[in-house]
Amino acid sequence: MTRHIRYDVTGRTAWVTIDRPERKNALRLAEFAALGDCFARFEADAGTSVLVLTGTGDSFSSGADLSDLEPYRSDLVAHLRALHSSAEALAAVTKPTIAAINGIAVGAGLNLALGCDLTIAAESAMVSEIFIDRGLTLDFGGSALLLQRIGLHKAKELAFFGTRLKGRELAESGLVNLVVPDSDLRSVAGEWARSLSERSPEALRSLKELLNAASQPVAPAIEREIAAQAEVAARALNSPETARYRHG
Repeated sequence: MTRHIRYDVTGRTAWVTIDRPERKNALRLAEFAALGDCFARFEADAGTSVLVLTGTGDSFSSGADLSDLEPYRSDLVAHLRALHSSAEALAAVTKPTIAAINGIAVGAGLNLALGCDLTIAAESAMVSEIFIDRGLTLDFGGSALLLQRIGLHKAKELAFFGTRLKGRELAESGLVNLVVPDSDLRSVAGEWARSLSERSPEALRSLKELLNAASQPVAPAIEREIAAQAEVAARALNSPETARYRHG
């Protein structure tokens, strides 16, 4: 576990908090690994029935910290596979998960949120599949998750243009289940979690399995994305356009 990822339990709810506000909650390999550990810990813990994923400060997560890619230029595929283990761990969770988007959620940060079963956003939240602006392609299951949420043509619009959505646009997009005032985000997420914890865990597991099986599968999408991202990232890391987005 890293100090930038917190795991707390309240009642039967596990709260996983990304806590690196000085970098807009950008994630390095250490944070991705810690998130994967949290998802596995939640899955194995019979005392918890719902997980809520959120961030601190004005960001849910600004995605992968691109400066963290620098040491791994020689083997981007292996590095990307290590990063994506957190997305795979989230996809493997059989219990309900909720994303509480408290601010900026872009790139891998947005796709981590979309990887949760339910998504609640604060009114100030801003989301974007920002990869195209960095000379990169979708990852963290985004190619499958966008199709699940909004369909092919809208998914292409968000991916091709890196469209920013916030406020009313976000509420109408279909990407999230609910948009609430900033001050209500944690309480609403907590109430949804409490409500789910009172329902049959066996029925919820079965419902999740049935609905996931009927939708675009995430695991094979992640494998395709790793190969595509490695190909374009090798070029993007050397581009001046990418440099201005690097953290740290």
